[in-house]
Amino acid sequence: MSPTELAQRESTALAAKQITEMFGGDTGIQIPVDAPLPQIKILRETPQFEMPDGTTVKSFTGNILYWHNANQFYDVEFGDGESGPPACASSNGIVPDGGTKPFAGPCRTCPKNQYGSDDKGGRGKACQNTIRLYVLVDGEILPCVIKASPASLSTKDSLVRWLTNAPNIAAKAGCGTKYQPIVVKFSLHTKNFDQYSASCIDIETVRVLDPKDEIDFATLRNLGQLYQDFTANYLGRVKHDVGAEAQHAQEGQPDQGDGFPDDNLPDF
Repeated sequence: MSPTELAQRESTALAAKQITEMFGGDTGIQIPVDAPLPQIKILRETPQFEMPDGTTVKSFTGNILYWHNANQFYDVEFGDGESGPPACASSNGIVPDGGTKPFAGPCRTCPKNQYGSDDKGGRGKACQNTIRLYVLVDGEILPCVIKASPASLSTKDSLVRWLTNAPNIAAKAGCGTKYQPIVVKFSLHTKNFDQYSASCIDIETVRVLDPKDEIDFATLRNLGQLYQDFTANYLGRVKHDVGAEAQHAQEGQPDQGDGFPDDNLPDF
């Protein structure tokens, strides 16, 4: 690091310290208890993300705080607006725990969660299988949620493979087995199906934060505090959100591309 770069870093650190002291020294981030987190939407017309502020980007980097599977079955077809809440919902993709008429049994055995159950005659499922990722985008202070549609869940694509291997990536870097220290890049690619196409998530490791580096260590501390706030103030409402969420026309099943049996999709 050059003397100029070192001086700039020290000046920035001093300014941040002075601002923090000015406002009472509280570095924790309060996540609203009764409000949903901002959402990063995946556009179906083009492989781009719509950020919470309305801007569109082709890719972004950040840290994954938490993720989980989710299943939702809507028994009322949406029109130009929305329908909901779901008749059956699961916030872990294993057993139903929400909805107006939850299935009495494991998700794996539900007829609506079988390939070929799509009401529109496709080879996909009537039940929407998704993965929800809670991501702190670089430069932001609150995490956002991304709903990875069934089109992104093939084991041939990068998302499931990355989530499976991420603990190994962190462990080899000496950061335990958590996802938070890994800086990841999100992008999209278009996957074509018989009658439509879908934007599918691509995810790759940029690097793992180094606790021996001063700046990385400060980032790790902030991520740790944010993760604690997330688990304390938001995680308890995930079940409610999945079970009460309306289905919007732009997020409908026909444009999600929920895969086929031969596509090696995980059977949640």
